[in-house]
Amino acid sequence: MKKGKMIILSGPSGSGKTTISKHILSKITELKFSVSCTTRPIRNKEKHGIDYYFISTKKFISKIKKCQFAEWEEVYPKLFYGTLKSEISKTWNENKHILFDVDVKGGLHLKKLYPDNSLSIFVLVHSIEILKERLLKRNHENFSKIKTRLEKANIEWRYANLFDVKLLNINLYQTKKKALNLVSDFIYNRGDWT
Repeated sequence: MKKGKMIILSGPSGSGKTTISKHILSKITELKFSVSCTTRPIRNKEKHGIDYYFISTKKFISKIKKCQFAEWEEVYPKLFYGTLKSEISKTWNENKHILFDVDVKGGLHLKKLYPDNSLSIFVLVHSIEILKERLLKRNHENFSKIKTRLEKANIEWRYANLFDVKLLNINLYQTKKKALNLVSDFIYNRGDWT
């Protein structure tokens, strides 16, 4: 299998990693988004095969048993996310680099599997209150689910130092610019990206 480079974006829900990843993808044509599998329901405007592969829990567990995932996680009770090995090899065979927008444990697992050709970035904000505001503004979930995400964020922040770079998202414009520079430097081997 050919090997390209990997950009691993992780961080708590509401930190801005998806917005940042979309910006990077719009600017670097040699980079392709890794479409993850999930058992969660599809949201408004999401498309199967573009945003995620939306599959049943039964199908997800079958793929686990067949060792088809490079990483997978039960992110919340009965809510699974995972990256298919076939998605990685397909992208590299197209001579593209790959960008992941994954949960923190999934990001660390990918970094461990591919240490030499990956850049891992942990996106964070100043406080849990800012995350709470952002999650409420998204209006995707009820308060009970938001509370669960915030509890998880408190745990995820403990892993920030295990990533190559911590990217503080205060001003989205500046954060997108910095993220793009980090990724460009890493992909094109321009100087020190850490």
